[in-house]
Amino acid sequence: MQETLSSEQSVELVGLWRRRQTLAPDEMGRMYGIVGSALKACNPPELQVLGEGRQELVAQFIYVKVLRLDADPDEADDAPDRERSNHSAPSSSFALCAYFRRYLIDCTRASSFRRKLSIGDQITEAQLEDRLGADDDALDALAEHGLSGAAVQLAARAFIAALPEPERILLCEGFGREAAGGLSGVASRHSIASYHYRAGRLGLVHKREGLPADYARTTLGQWITQTLGIAIEADNMGAILQVFKILGAEASYA
Repeated sequence: MQETLSSEQSVELVGLWRRRQTLAPDEMGRMYGIVGSALKACNPPELQVLGEGRQELVAQFIYVKVLRLDADPDEADDAPDRERSNHSAPSSSFALCAYFRRYLIDCTRASSFRRKLSIGDQITEAQLEDRLGADDDALDALAEHGLSGAAVQLAARAFIAALPEPERILLCEGFGREAAGGLSGVASRHSIASYHYRAGRLGLVHKREGLPADYARTTLGQWITQTLGIAIEADNMGAILQVFKILGAEASYA
């Protein structure tokens, strides 16, 4: 039986939802508690399709879609008009479950692309070698786009050098050297504020439900598409993986 919200919780939820990008920390905690409680008995079939922990997916949904903590604080809310309107704020567990299911459907739509390459995830040299195959094949993948390994190396060095210092540190230590503790560890050691947002905008982390077009809008995605001329498409994964391999090597020495 799906847990229902009390009338007081419904009113509180609507009020918090309408200003969810400007909530104080205690209000975020309250919002998390209300939504998490309302979704306890929400079990759409997409949960089984994704094959991931339910608790983790609920937490990701609240982080990305409810609290919108990864949204650019300097930009207007980019949600669809129906979500920005006052009438779109959910006031029941049924409405929250519908929002949650829509999020899971977005995740499943992107799963095929992510299986080919979880763009933005930290990828080890061994994983890259396994996916790339022989060196000749990797170079052929670049050559199809009029590129050589040396040309990508030079472009990678220029890209790294042009990054703002916080993003350069995240790239070099979190992606290139794969420092202990991952991106959060790097951010902690260098006191980098809003590191998750910075890493997402850069392209080091990618929304679980994100599609190729979303990644193409990140800093790394724009570099790959505009500077190197490689479209972010599944058919180009061989070339993109080789680019990441070269970029990672350059970042590890920068």
